[in-house]
Amino acid sequence: MLGLVLCDFLNLHAWIIGLMTLTGALTFVLLAILAKIITGEEVIVYYHHEIAILIMCSIVLKLLHAPLLNYLDVTILGIATFLAFGRIGCFNVGCCHGRPVKNGIIYKHEHVEAGFTFYYEGVPLFPVQLVESIFVFVITSVGCLILIYHYPAGTVLLVYTVVYGAFRFIVEFFRGDPERPYWKGLSEAQWTTLLLVAITVVLSLAGVIPFYEWHLVLAMLLFVLSLITVLRENTTNKMTRPRHIREIAIALDKLTMDSLSSTSHKLSVGSVKIFQTDLGLKLSNDELIENGVLVKHYTVSFKQNTILTTRIVKRLAAIIKRLRKHAGQFEIFEKQKKVFHILFRR
Repeated sequence: MLGLVLCDFLNLHAWIIGLMTLTGALTFVLLAILAKIITGEEVIVYYHHEIAILIMCSIVLKLLHAPLLNYLDVTILGIATFLAFGRIGCFNVGCCHGRPVKNGIIYKHEHVEAGFTFYYEGVPLFPVQLVESIFVFVITSVGCLILIYHYPAGTVLLVYTVVYGAFRFIVEFFRGDPERPYWKGLSEAQWTTLLLVAITVVLSLAGVIPFYEWHLVLAMLLFVLSLITVLRENTTNKMTRPRHIREIAIALDKLTMDSLSSTSHKLSVGSVKIFQTDLGLKLSNDELIENGVLVKHYTVSFKQNTILTTRIVKRLAAIIKRLRKHAGQFEIFEKQKKVFHILFRR
């Protein structure tokens, strides 16, 4: 509908906009089916679909000898509108969720049954999906204004790719869903953003799309931020990544049930059960009564003794507190060198 309204205002052919809509829809469905065939489950990654749809629409427009950038400007706003509403769906079901925060959205057991991350049931999370939805609605509105004021063709495509990309790069740090891959401290979406922004810089300098100085400045800032993130990547940072938090959550569940998952390494120390994550973090827990008060006791250590510090253990204790829903403050002490004890008193 947005495409047709813009088409009428810009004196573009409505039937071509309709063809772009059909091409986009078919590409979306076919890519989703292909992903399910390859992975065995339904996987929808926004960037995969955006890129595939733009490529297919570009091919169709070339075959029609239609002005490429004029129609791609409208097409990208249609994709953005789809994303803005789609993130509302993500928010409702709990996928693509944020990290734990003091005050946030809380998902219940029915969300877990629908596929929500089980260990965050009842845990306040940052509503990253709504934040993204609002931002995309705003940038879509800005894109419409750019078309109304007749900026050069390709400007909307450039603005959306770079500005949304920059936003997505930052907001990825607030994502808490554990399924997405990371490499060198950056998520797949962040690497994709860098690739797309680099392509726009090349196309802009080559004169294929409009050139704007702000584009180069924003691209440079993104590349510098990504370089800093990559250089700062270390084991300590990996400990609080969503994937490792999932391992910790599974460990705590298994330790509570006095059994370990098949993907873990089971170590025996007397009667104490220890869970070791793939990263090398060792966890154990027990309960004791101290002055008539129930105390939850966790022990953490690392396969490389030099890794753990009090500051890192505090972060791990905060994660355990959220995952196990302990009330009150915790105490930390180092009974042996680099073997830390975390106590929660009820």
